[in-house]
Amino acid sequence: MVGFFWGAATGEYTTSLYIAIFFELFWLDLIPAGTYIPPQLTAATFSALALTTWFGLDQPSRIMFVLFASMPLAWIGTKVEGWLREREQGSYNALLNWARNPDSKHLPGTLILRSMARGLVMSWASFLVAVLILKQGFDLVFSAYPSMFPPLGVTWAHLWVAASVGGLMALRLKRAYAILAAGVILFALYRFLPTL
Repeated sequence: MVGFFWGAATGEYTTSLYIAIFFELFWLDLIPAGTYIPPQLTAATFSALALTTWFGLDQPSRIMFVLFASMPLAWIGTKVEGWLREREQGSYNALLNWARNPDSKHLPGTLILRSMARGLVMSWASFLVAVLILKQGFDLVFSAYPSMFPPLGVTWAHLWVAASVGGLMALRLKRAYAILAAGVILFALYRFLPTL
């Protein structure tokens, strides 16, 4: 949905949806269940969309670097959410005490509003700092080395196949990981060292 709404806001439907599909495929196996905090897919997707639009990128071979640089934001979002959950322990204890002895009928609402405000401020602040760091990094690289990202012939199909590795990683088999790593190494050697 993030890709669709970003496309509607910017008019770049194709690129926006392609980026959203990439991240959906990449984290296909990480389904939230129980107390597990999944990667913040929205943070990574939104970051990639914002940076792609800011720099006016439209070629998959150049967008690829923004996609890879935005991936850590998914894990940063998870860490922030985990930290926020730990901070809510005091609110949980206050709620338990209130349930035993309800002094004020406003306490649950106050705790909920405080939790929502803290989550909103901390999540957005950490996201904005991370995106600004990425933006400054790409500004530096694009201005210092404008030809550093030549057209590599990478298409969206290549990126989606690479992102589909997330489904393979869901197998959780060391042998599958070894075969995948060997295949990637052989492909890289074949592609980038044709003289061997």
